[in-house]
Amino acid sequence: MSELQGLRILVVEDEFFVALLLEQELRSAGCSIVGPFADLASATKASRKEEFALALLDINLNGEMVYPLADELFGRNVPFVLLSGYGPSNLPERFRAAPSITKPYDSNLLIREIRQLAGSAV
Repeated sequence: MSELQGLRILVVEDEFFVALLLEQELRSAGCSIVGPFADLASATKASRKEEFALALLDINLNGEMVYPLADELFGRNVPFVLLSGYGPSNLPERFRAAPSITKPYDSNLLIREIRQLAGSAV
């Protein structure tokens, strides 16, 4: 997992225990965490100030959708993975081709997806 060593990942997740689990898994894979952020405003603010290679975005943040941040990251060519209990068919058309992982997520699948994106982000 050395290719992930020091990779900075923005984590946007409103569920405390899921955010904690993501943070632990990413750190054990060698990643550095920016966040986690539980709301769109703080996540957007951090995304404009912090340096990071890619983002993990929970789609629904306590009823607020993360799509404006995803649009902004897309416009800046920052790769991201959408995390959601929704299936791809429930996503807006513009995000259906974006990398996404359904919750509850498989940590091996998540790390594999991050590895693939890291190749284009570094």
